[in-house]
Amino acid sequence: MKKIDDIGIWSANETIYSAGTRPEYNYLVIDGNVQITAPNGHYLGHVGKGELFGEASFILGTKRSTTVTAGLQGLRAKLIPPEHLLQKLKKDVFLNALVRKLEKRLEASNKETVHRSIKIKQAVDQLQHLSSEINKFGENIKKDHPDAEILTSKLSDVQKSLEQIKNDLNIF
Repeated sequence: MKKIDDIGIWSANETIYSAGTRPEYNYLVIDGNVQITAPNGHYLGHVGKGELFGEASFILGTKRSTTVTAGLQGLRAKLIPPEHLLQKLKKDVFLNALVRKLEKRLEASNKETVHRSIKIKQAVDQLQHLSSEINKFGENIKKDHPDAEILTSKLSDVQKSLEQIKNDLNIF
């Protein structure tokens, strides 16, 4: 990061902060965007121009729960000291409660997203295994068997269905 006054500048794909580290700033995106990933590398979302990130750790009193990297165009962001946000929240009990509730929901949503993405990856792995087994089975069908054409046609239909499921999961 290059710092000019209260502005941070990061190159494309440069890490702004990593999961498990102590928070230093909140960030307001001026130009560019960031990618947010879980500690295991699963994509959680992105933040763009005019949006804030990095506030959850200060509000919840935790270490960073995600890793944030600059997007392909890099990032320019205002570095906001935590006291700025925390003082505003202390002044307004309702706003404080609302923001804390939203941050906890975001944290739960991130965990659920990671859990589901792991399950989807496992399902895709199983689909690939089934597809391989179907190919092996199809190759072993005796071509002179009376039902060979019906069996290979059904196997082809199953293969097409498996491919559609993989495409629908948007993994490959």
